[in-house]
Amino acid sequence: MGKIKWGIIGLGNIAGKFAKTIRAMDSVEIEAVAARSKEKSEAFGKVYGVPPEKCYESYEKLIEDKKVDAVYIALPNTLHKKVSILCLRSGKAVLCEKPVTINKNEISEIINVAKEEKVFFMEAMKTRFLPINKKVKEIISEGRIGEVRLLKADFGFTAPFDRENRLFDKDLGGGALLDVGIYTVSYSAFILGNYPESIKSNFYIGKTGVDECVSINLGYKNGIQAQLYAAINLDTTREADIIGTKGRIRVARFSNATEAYICIDGKEEKLELPFEINGFEYQIKEVVKCIEEGKLQSEIMSFKDSIDIMEIIDRIRNNK
Repeated sequence: MGKIKWGIIGLGNIAGKFAKTIRAMDSVEIEAVAARSKEKSEAFGKVYGVPPEKCYESYEKLIEDKKVDAVYIALPNTLHKKVSILCLRSGKAVLCEKPVTINKNEISEIINVAKEEKVFFMEAMKTRFLPINKKVKEIISEGRIGEVRLLKADFGFTAPFDRENRLFDKDLGGGALLDVGIYTVSYSAFILGNYPESIKSNFYIGKTGVDECVSINLGYKNGIQAQLYAAINLDTTREADIIGTKGRIRVARFSNATEAYICIDGKEEKLELPFEINGFEYQIKEVVKCIEEGKLQSEIMSFKDSIDIMEIIDRIRNNK
């Protein structure tokens, strides 16, 4: 099979990072891009080498482009379901940015369409595909730090308050839980599993009605816990600490990690696995591999993973 030709829908900062990665890889190329205006689309295309005739002013026009094999969706959260389904119905493989949807019902609907149309779909949780995080999970599986009893993870940054910013817009699925809390919840599921027995949460709701910070405690079997924090009004370390009965692992900037520190018997070992490009390449490689093998989903970020994690998100909102 030849190069996978990508379309990009939604042309913000993260789409720029994705496009930069695509251009640095051999197995893929950018075929088309789409935004809400021709001007914005062409400005993006000029930076990343997309000809003007392939810079669309509507999402539908890109989806109708028969040369596009796969679509990367980087739109506001509330548009993920609609655009994903449009792509799948048109036979386009989909890589949809996190959070994949705003609730479990929406992602279940998308996956039903993917199965019905027999088209690949995956949530773009790139954290799971990073070499250092895969190595961390391998170390845990080997029992080097004993039985994991506690995971602590935080992801917070200070966003300048702006009612027009999607982060502070309830109608666009704004707030800390969906924007960055999804990283901590997904990481907990990656390490501890998808099925916490109990959930406790505490939200601070700001003046626009979105959660500006949230603390979460997930209780698993046998007293195992995940203590998570997310914020759009506070800078945090963005670290994950995984603590076992024989040692611990600290993952620096876990959502975009290249380093981890393993401490056993008072001795600390540093692991470093630099990116080939910028970290986006590993999830892109997974999509290409799955498409070439005729798979509908990834084993690393499966349909079930996305559904289960959105169910946890729903339960966090309801504190159950």
